[in-house]
Amino acid sequence: MTETHVISALRQKRAEMSGELMQAERRIIQLRADLTALDATIRVFDPTIASSAIRPRVKRKPPAIFQHGQFSRTVLAVLHRATDPMMAREIAQQVAMDHRLETEGRAMDALVSKVRGALARQKEGAVVSERRLDATVVWRAA
Repeated sequence: MTETHVISALRQKRAEMSGELMQAERRIIQLRADLTALDATIRVFDPTIASSAIRPRVKRKPPAIFQHGQFSRTVLAVLHRATDPMMAREIAQQVAMDHRLETEGRAMDALVSKVRGALARQKEGAVVSERRLDATVVWRAA
C-alpha cells in the first residue's frame, strides 16, 4: 500500500536537495571564473608566480555555541540567579563559566560585547540598568 503523504514528502525533499545542488554548482562555476581572473591579475604583476604553488586556505567558522535566542535567555538566567546587580563583564564571566567558554583576551571582550547587545535588546521591564557614581553600569533582572 502506497503512503501518498510519505511519497509527497520524499518528492519535496528531493526537489529541495536538487535545488541546493544546482545552486552549489553555479557557485562552483562562479568561483572557478573568479579564480581564473585572479590568477591572470597576479600574472600581470608577477609573471614568475605559479598560481598552483599558492596553497588553498579554508576559513573555518567557529561552531555556534548558542542557538537562536538561547544567549539572551542565558544572560537573563544569570541575572535572575544574581543577588546583586552585575556589570556586563561579570555576567559574561558567569556565562563563560556556565558554558565552559574561553575567557582569555579577545574571546572575553567579544563575549562582553555580546552580553551588552543581549541586554540592550531586552524588552522594557525585563532588565534594569543603573549607573553607579564611578560611571559603571550594572544590570539586574526586573
